[in-house]
Amino acid sequence: MQKITLVRHGQASYGTDNYDQLSPLGHEQAQILGRYFHQIGTQFDAVYTGNMVRHHETAQQILANMPNQTKAFTQLAHFNEFDFEAVITSYLSYANTSMPSSSAPRAEFYRLLKNAMIAWSREQLLGLPETWQEFQQRVVDGMTHITQQSSDAKHILIATSGGAIAMLKGYTLELSVDKLIDTNLQIRNASYHQYLVSSSQIFETSFNQIPHLELEGNTTLFTYS
Repeated sequence: MQKITLVRHGQASYGTDNYDQLSPLGHEQAQILGRYFHQIGTQFDAVYTGNMVRHHETAQQILANMPNQTKAFTQLAHFNEFDFEAVITSYLSYANTSMPSSSAPRAEFYRLLKNAMIAWSREQLLGLPETWQEFQQRVVDGMTHITQQSSDAKHILIATSGGAIAMLKGYTLELSVDKLIDTNLQIRNASYHQYLVSSSQIFETSFNQIPHLELEGNTTLFTYS
């Protein structure tokens, strides 16, 4: 069986004009993860990312801190995040409500996102680029693709987003939509999640791991956006 490690990107630039890039803290989180992987003797035979800048930057920082690791990676749109801006915009119209103010607690935004995702899963939203089922299927198809394309790889790294990770977990463990969404909102930045995969089976072996950040003794490294 092949071992696959999925990493959620480091903290992105929430609240700025361009969310799709790592914040300074996000770069630091990914650097720490790379050093940790090196320290415990991890070696990746193939590396993949989604197409998003925060995915690329996360992979680059991890690999740059693993001295004996190849720095090359392959982009696959299968591991892109869902278009959460489109989902929220459609939900605001559907629910006849508005965005929380910029000064509102972040928990209000997460509450809005959860409600929007529930409506999306129930096919209540219009004008979206993909359905809930299509999103989950493209992530699963991505896993199939990389195991076939890198069939000789013993250990594969994927730098992606929380939504893709949650969808894979939901598929593997047959989670309900509510549990899948709750799981998604708990995924930490620069956390890693591991699976064993064969041609016919997939097993989750770890979820939301951050020992690399915990060892730093600095709780400001624990983020979710």
